[in-house]
Amino acid sequence: MSDKKNPNKPYEARVITLGDSGVGKTNFIFRFIDDKFSLNYFSTYGIDTKFKNVKLENGCEIKFKIFDTAGQERFKSISQNYIKKANGILLMYDISDKDSFNNIENWMETINENSGSKMSIVLIATKCDLKEDRKITKEEGEELAKKFGLHFYETSSKNNINIKEAFYDIANQVIEKDKGKKIFDDTVDLKNKKDKKKECCS
Repeated sequence: MSDKKNPNKPYEARVITLGDSGVGKTNFIFRFIDDKFSLNYFSTYGIDTKFKNVKLENGCEIKFKIFDTAGQERFKSISQNYIKKANGILLMYDISDKDSFNNIENWMETINENSGSKMSIVLIATKCDLKEDRKITKEEGEELAKKFGLHFYETSSKNNINIKEAFYDIANQVIEKDKGKKIFDDTVDLKNKKDKKKECCS
């Protein structure tokens, strides 16, 4: 399956989260790993690494190794080193923070300077539950994703919207580039392929 010499070897998705401090990277990861949300997580200092194995109905196994990065400028050099170790990136901005959206282009420059041609990237808009505080429209996010040729999701860690879908999408891209094949029929939960992606109101 994933390896002709070792058919039981899981596919590996080494995913790094990038974006400004406070966009919700840690909550995004904890929602995926433990299905939990908290307002009391401390800001990440440097790099934190999490793991999650996902076994699919078709027998394939995905091993996620997730690097949670600090968004502060003083940790940018650390992030650059881990970009080189990753094969997928979840690039995030907060829909209620205009600066975090404007800085996506700077993050893309950093990615391009430190990654190879096989890097897979998904653009993530976080905190879409904050409807009254929204500063970035969904259309603006879609336009930015189109500019860089990226898949795009509006997400909410609090309400568990599009978290799993985004992780499955980046894993699918990583494996397709590495193995030349897709393992997901789509980017939604494979236990119910008829489900549609949940979306936030824009």
